[in-house]
Amino acid sequence: MSTTTTPTADPDRTGPSGATTRRTDSPWLRPFRGRESGLLLVVLGILAFLAIRTDTFVTVDNLLVVARQAALVAIIAVGMTFVIATGGIDLSVGSVVALTSVATGFWVISADLPYIVAIPLSLATGLVCGLVNGALIVLTKVPPFIITLGMLGIARGVALGLTSGSTQTGFAPPFLGIGQGSWLGLPIPVWVALVVAVVAHLVLTRTTIGRHVYFTGSNESAAVLSGIRVQRVKMFVYVVAGSLAALSSLLETARLSVAQPSTGVGYELTAIGAVVIGGASLFGGRGTVLGAVLGAVLLSLITNGLIALQVSAYWQQAIQGAVIILAVALNEWRGRRAAAAGRTGDT
Repeated sequence: MSTTTTPTADPDRTGPSGATTRRTDSPWLRPFRGRESGLLLVVLGILAFLAIRTDTFVTVDNLLVVARQAALVAIIAVGMTFVIATGGIDLSVGSVVALTSVATGFWVISADLPYIVAIPLSLATGLVCGLVNGALIVLTKVPPFIITLGMLGIARGVALGLTSGSTQTGFAPPFLGIGQGSWLGLPIPVWVALVVAVVAHLVLTRTTIGRHVYFTGSNESAAVLSGIRVQRVKMFVYVVAGSLAALSSLLETARLSVAQPSTGVGYELTAIGAVVIGGASLFGGRGTVLGAVLGAVLLSLITNGLIALQVSAYWQQAIQGAVIILAVALNEWRGRRAAAAGRTGDT
């Protein structure tokens, strides 16, 4: 009589190919020995370059602006990490940001609900969008690219339709504080992003559902045969992505003091870029929260740095795209090199 057991591999101990590696250091320090270490050096190098080339970049006020922007991108990128780790993709997060912004304006301004009620209702907007994405992917077997592309249009269209393209203003100072305020010298969105990153890291590396996320992305067929409920895993990651997109939207709406259906354009590409720059594989099975956060910081530094260097806005997107391509190519080269070294070691 044969029994089926669920794999218990840890993503910190298994590579993309499933090969087991030996733990030699603290799980909190181990990420800095991988791809993330090189990315961290790039971030520090860009900081040093901009500090030398400009007089306005390395100032307290500007660095706080960069930190606030990076935090909002990082929150979405963390959610995207869950999705990409399963081999999926979510193109709808930018539109979810817009729809959540509109919902926030309605609940807080139009309905004048208490914040303790309005904020959860706004966050539920993203959760529902993620739930719909996951359910359609699981039930229809249509590729995530198509389903989330459809949700991109639906969420954006609903946001525009409900408001006729107009913005909403009139948020009270207590609400604005969560996007514009600071605590211990750091913007509130940065603290929120740190909490989200730590919790997400623990979920992905120290829980059963986190291990199942990686196994689903590495080999979905094997995961099914091992007893992993792949459909539930997929539902889970899209709910996480939608919920975190809504959280980022809530903070951004408070930061900008306005709810607008046009916000979030291109956020899905920025989030995907941050995750991939951080070392994740679009084929699934690989990706870390730390890498996604560093990728978000890098993209935010580049955006702000190009402005400080007075580079034309027409060229900024081209430069960002080139950076993403270069980073992905470098990650793939390092991955092939590590795989070749592993095969040589085995022989």
